[in-house]
Amino acid sequence: MHTLLPAGAWDCHTHIYGPWDQFPLPANAAYHPAPAPFEALLELHRSLGIEHGVLVQAAPYGTDHCAILSAIAASKGRYRGIGLIDDTTTDDQLQALHEGGLRGIRFNLMGHLPGNRDPEYLRRLAERVAPLGWHVLLHGETDVLLPVLDAWKTLRTPLIIDHMARLDLSKPVEEAPLKALEQHLKRPDRWIKVSGIDRAMQGAAGPWPQGLSWVRRFLECAPDRTIWGSDWPHPNVKGDVPDDALLLDFVLQTCADPTVAQAVLVTNPNTLYR
Repeated sequence: MHTLLPAGAWDCHTHIYGPWDQFPLPANAAYHPAPAPFEALLELHRSLGIEHGVLVQAAPYGTDHCAILSAIAASKGRYRGIGLIDDTTTDDQLQALHEGGLRGIRFNLMGHLPGNRDPEYLRRLAERVAPLGWHVLLHGETDVLLPVLDAWKTLRTPLIIDHMARLDLSKPVEEAPLKALEQHLKRPDRWIKVSGIDRAMQGAAGPWPQGLSWVRRFLECAPDRTIWGSDWPHPNVKGDVPDDALLLDFVLQTCADPTVAQAVLVTNPNTLYR
């Protein structure tokens, strides 16, 4: 375990798949991953010294949350969940998901994932979950995210920019969209998840020292609204599957000192998920 890793650390972005005999994929699954059951995630977290996690509903399962609800119940409160909902989800179903440990929903704005991307439709869903104290993960690239963020300036539901807005750090970064994103992050209800450095480096093997300065910009912009996630088991990645220990080392290097690591890995997640 890394010496900077604080007690009570969270991994705020993981997925689980299977076991297939208990949680089979539907016939119309968005993609067909290898099995990655909750027990395997627990083993990884034990090896890294991570005590808490967030299970993000995997796109292949759609709005069937049985797998993550079962895992959250088995964790006895140590894990939380992020769901996928649509306009057929009832208020009673939302309440049941809340009681089962979910604390937010995710909007997939990436072209390779299915879903309705109409901003007004998504805004209505975001407004529906606000009374539960939930937040919304926005997963998309900056050219898609920025118009949505601009259109939602009056939306008070907390928003988390997922996977660092899918920046491509393998080539020169345009300053204008990055600065626009930083302006949005100055709001007290806008957060960022500094996950996916391997994706940002287009699948290059770690460590990723060339990404540190870029990620620190986000951290410095919103130190009390930054969280981290491993993205285990790394679905749909370019190149080899990244080493989760190196991903954790990277965020600890980004944090640089124990006080910042405490905020990113413990205090900030506790604010969202406790």
